[in-house]
Parts: sequence; C-alpha cells; structure tokens
Amino acid sequence: MYRSIVITALLFTTGLHIQAQSKQERAYQAEADEVKKEVQDAKDPAFAQTVVPEKYQNESAVILAVKFSLDADHSRRKDHITTTLHERVKIQDKAALEEYSEFNIQKLKSSSWARGYKLVSFMGIRVIKPNGQQRDIDMNDAVNVKDEKDDKKQKIAIADLQVGDIIDYYVRINKDAASWFTNPDPLDYSIGEKYPMLDFALDIRVFRKMGVSWRYLNDDSSVLKRTKEDEDYVFSIHKKDVPKITDERWLYANRSLPTLRLTYNIAEDMVNGVNEKDIKEYLTYRIISVGAQYMALPAILKEFPDVLSNYKKVHNKTDMSKREIAELAYYYIRYAALYREQGGLGADIEVGQNRKLYSPRSHFVANAFRQLLLKYDIDTDLAAAVPRSVGTLQDAVSLDDLEYFIIAKPDDQPMYCYLGSMFSYPDELPTGLEGQEAYAVSVTGSKGEKSSSFRKITLPVSTAAQNVDAEKLNISFNAENLQTLNIDRMIRAKGQYRYQYVDMLLYEDMLEEERKTLSMSTTFERDLTADKRRFPEYKAAFAKARKDMDETVKDNIYTDYSIQPTAVTYYKVADQGLEKQNKPFTMHQSFTMDGFVKKAGNNYMLDIGKLITGQIELTPEERKRTYDVHMAFPRTVSYEVWVNIPEGYTLEGVENLNKSVINETGQFVSSSKVEGNKLVVNITKSYNHQHETVGAWGQMMAFMDAAADFTKQKVLLKKI
Repeated sequence: MYRSIVITALLFTTGLHIQAQSKQERAYQAEADEVKKEVQDAKDPAFAQTVVPEKYQNESAVILAVKFSLDADHSRRKDHITTTLHERVKIQDKAALEEYSEFNIQKLKSSSWARGYKLVSFMGIRVIKPNGQQRDIDMNDAVNVKDEKDDKKQKIAIADLQVGDIIDYYVRINKDAASWFTNPDPLDYSIGEKYPMLDFALDIRVFRKMGVSWRYLNDDSSVLKRTKEDEDYVFSIHKKDVPKITDERWLYANRSLPTLRLTYNIAEDMVNGVNEKDIKEYLTYRIISVGAQYMALPAILKEFPDVLSNYKKVHNKTDMSKREIAELAYYYIRYAALYREQGGLGADIEVGQNRKLYSPRSHFVANAFRQLLLKYDIDTDLAAAVPRSVGTLQDAVSLDDLEYFIIAKPDDQPMYCYLGSMFSYPDELPTGLEGQEAYAVSVTGSKGEKSSSFRKITLPVSTAAQNVDAEKLNISFNAENLQTLNIDRMIRAKGQYRYQYVDMLLYEDMLEEERKTLSMSTTFERDLTADKRRFPEYKAAFAKARKDMDETVKDNIYTDYSIQPTAVTYYKVADQGLEKQNKPFTMHQSFTMDGFVKKAGNNYMLDIGKLITGQIELTPEERKRTYDVHMAFPRTVSYEVWVNIPEGYTLEGVENLNKSVINETGQFVSSSKVEGNKLVVNITKSYNHQHETVGAWGQMMAFMDAAADFTKQKVLLKKI
C-alpha cells in the first residue's frame, strides 16, 4: 500500500513538472518573440548597411554595425540587468565563414541562496544574401549541449552560410540577482574587435537609486556622453570606422583600448571612480579599525600559539627570528583558510582539480595576517594595489578593484605577503601586482598616526632568473621501430612558473605536505572535518582523483607536444614546490611518442626542433604591432636535450642547431655538441621584462623568430 502511494505521488509530481516545463517554454518563446521584434524592428539605419568600403575589401570580415546596450534596474532587493549585443557582419573569406557558422548560447543559468541569480538568454540570427534575400534562423533547431534544470546550453549551426553573405545576430541576456550582500557584476567594455567596425554604438542606462561609479580610459573624454534622463543615469558612445585590433597577443585592453569601466554603488549618484581619499579611508579605518571580519579569525588567533609551540618542539628550536615566525604565520593562515576543510555537515566532497582553485577574499586574510603579526610585535603595513590587467590606481572604479596584502617588517628587509591561492608564497606578489603603484599604511597607532603613515609606493618586480621552467629530456629510439621515441622528461619550475603545473598535483598530497610544513598536531581526518563515517567517502574521492591523474598526465603531454603519447610508462611529482624554502616543483614523466621521426630510405629524419614546446610563430599581421606588450611576468625557459644515437648511425645537420640572439628584451641561445653516441643540445629562452613598449617589438621578434626557426630544425640519422 505504501509503495503504491509513493509511486502515485511520483507520477503526479512528475506530471506537474512536465506541465510547468511546458508553461515555462511557452513563456520563454513569447519573450523571445518580443525581443526579436524590439531588436530587429528598431529601424536603426546602421543596421541597414550592406556595402563594404574599398579599403576593407581584403579583410576577412567587416563588422558593418554593432550596438551594445545595458539596462540596470533594482526592485524588491533584486537587481535586474539586461544586456543586448546586436552585430551585423559581412563575411569575406572562408576563415570568417567558419567562425560565424556556429553559435553557442547559455540559454539558462541559475542558482539558489540569498546570493542567487537567474540568467536567461535569447538569440536571433538573420542571414542576408548578396541579392538582398534574407532568412531568419529557427532557434528551435538549436541542439542542447547541456540540459539540466539550472544550467542549459545550446549550439546552433548556420546552414547554407556562404562567403559574401551578411549575418545579422543579437544576444539578449536578462539577469536577476539577489542584492543582499553584493552589487551586480561590474562592466569593463573595451572598444575594438579583430575586424574593422564601420559603426559602433553603446547605450547604458542605470536606475538612479542603484548609483554608478565610472571611468573612461584611453580616449578623448568628450567621446563619452553622460546625462540624466528621468530616473536613469545614461552613458552613450558613438564611433565610426573603428580600426581592427591585430595585437591580440599580450594585450591588456584596459591599458590600450578605449574602455568604459562601470560599477554600481549605493550612493545614488554618478561618481567618477574612487580616489586616493576613498582608499585612504578604507585602509586606515574600515579594515584596520572596524575590521573586515574573517569568519575563521578567532580560531586562527587562538590556535597559532599552539602551532608555533609545537613547531619549535618538533624542530628543536628554542627561539625563532621574527622573519621565521612571520613565514610560519603565513603558511598557517594559508593552511587554515585554504587547505583545511571548512565544510559543514553533509557538505559536498571536492578533492579533484576544482579543489585547488579555492581563493579567499584578499582583505579578509590580510586582516587576519596583520592581527597575527601584531601579537608577535612584528611591524606591519597594510597595502592595496590595482592588478595590471585592470589598469592603475587612477583607473579604479570601486574598492573591489583593489587587491589587499600585507608588508611585514620582521627585519631590515620588507616581506610582501599576498595570499591568493594554495600556491602563494610569503615574500612574493602575484604577477598582476608586480611593478604596480600601491598605497600602504601602518596598522598600528592612533587614527592620526595611521593617516600620516599613508603613502604611495612602487611594488617590486621579479626577474627572468627567478621565474624558470627548466626541462631535461633524455631521448632514445625504440630498438624495434626507430620511428618511435622513448622520452624521459624532468621538469623543474620555480617562481611564478610553478602555477603552470597546478593541475599535476593532488589535493591529498598537498594537504599532507602542508601539515608536515607546519608540524601540525591535529589528525588528517580532523583537517577534513571528517568523522568515522565520513572519512571513507574522502578515501574513495582521493582514490578517484589519483586515478583521474592518469588522464591529466596524458593531457599535459598532448598540450605540450600536440601529439598523443602512445604510452605513459612513468609519472611522479618528486617535489610539489608548495613552500619557498624547499625545492622547486619537480615532475618526472616517461612516455613513448610517434610523429617525430620519418624514414628516408635507409636513414631517418628526426624533427628535433619539435621537442622544444610552446614556441610562437608570429603571423604577418602580428608583426605589425600598435600597442605596448603586457606579459604575465619576466621568465626563462631552458632545455637540456640528450639524444642517444642508435648503433650503426651517425648524425648530420647538428651545426644548424646553434643559434644566438641576445638583446635588451630577451634572448634565444642554443648550442649543440656530440659526445660519443649522444647529441647534447642546450637551449635558453628569456623574456627580460613583463612590459615592453611597442618600440621594442622588433627586438622581441628577433629572438622569438630565432626560437620559431629552431622548431623547424631536423637532424639526419644516417646509416653507416
């Protein structure tokens, strides 16, 4: 009887769900029709354009018109943001044809919670033939890529699209979000595309009570029109004949292109960004005096003295310097905030790749760290800077643009401490903050004393010698098939380069090492907040993550060489590189690969240059640079390659492996020699700076071209 009732109830609720879905789809289609009518019936003369000027006849595509619109409103503790992108493009070659032959759309995305949101998208596509005939694509033909209750993605192919056609499409996104704790997502809109634009328009309307803070960068300020219309703040831009952007590589749009930055505030006003006074008030009072309270702060302050005491006992230390204490405190906060699980009862278990992406709010951990340092009489500054990709301090539109960190002063050398991930080090800044101007303030003293200590500083920059990715390759030919290579590969990465190998580590091993670093007296199970029933679930998750690593290793090899290994025979991370004082990240791989050796009669040709991965071959368009070069960090890549020459063969073409291009921006140097039955090739490539002016592009191209040329080099295994 009970079973019968349950089944009936399931059938009944399932029937209701189907009806609700049907009603939902009908409502969606009705709104889609309204959006289509609004956008395509707007009679905007820019979207009637069909003719491409003579000077753009040889472009791959030309954007005849583009309009970006945003409407922001607020009601009943919810923010309503509507964005519309409408674009009309003339397709002029096969590359552009392939690019516009398929579209992807996030049809629905939603989440619950007080911070929840719901995103619904609508799309319309029209194809106009050269003879004027037009055809609207039926969006009901879209194929589901993902079809879950709160996450729906689709893609649609544009049949019969041809070179010479015009494609006119729009995307409307409606996003409703709870405003209990956060403002709506900020907007950074940079004007420039890979194709020239004949007509560009931007129209933004923000409900007055939401308030808005803005900056307009890298352009004549008169281009941006600002007005107040009824209950809205209005921003508009109109440009004609916008040239294409060819500098897609190493381009920071906010520093180079006309960019409108916009965020929302509660001041119900239209404000031109945040200024030094705002930042000073936040650093000297709101964080320090009031405190950006971090939920785990009381436990951190209470537990660290025991951690320090146990560390001294384990390491037989009667005393520790202030620098040693500061470094231990940093690792402890990293462990407490990011390594140790914080989940409550029944929380999902995540120990795979996503677990390593956890990051805290920078002002929370900075505040916790400074309070811990003060307990041990370590002088400390609180500092804030804007990431390089965002711009400068003068480009900030809100306090959320800034990253917050600590400058500890345990001795005569300042210690820059930013805690942003499980891989962060003490006395190391993230690449985005290196070389930036920052504001700093002492965290002790009266408000007046703190205020007088407020100052602007320039942050240090790491060097190419500090950020190194070094590979040692031992290559041998398969005795039964000389076209198959056996590759033994050792990688050592230090400095900022270690972040490239995050996916090669396992959370289980990382947590074990972090506990060892701190000499933690708590149990491993305690750090997972796992009781006897829960721990087996963790063990099963750890085992799965370890098994999944097999595919990750194969993917890593394929990503580097663009060839799948035929077999991976060995893999080990010898050193995880989680602590600055220990050895750098070290990874050992052994695998076999085809595709590097070709038979030529009785001889074999080895594509030795292809063993040097990740080199850049610039396109003709990339060689003509317009904007400055902004890279992540100065860096050096080195290779030591040992090739075992098979018995009965000799090598020819070794002399072509010697190259040397050295200048102020960087270098590429390779040297080779034959020692007995081994070819030894040593290669060093360096980028000396994170930023180069456009005038230095020629020097950069010189050593980059040398590296690209090396990848084409071959040596001949000649039968004796």
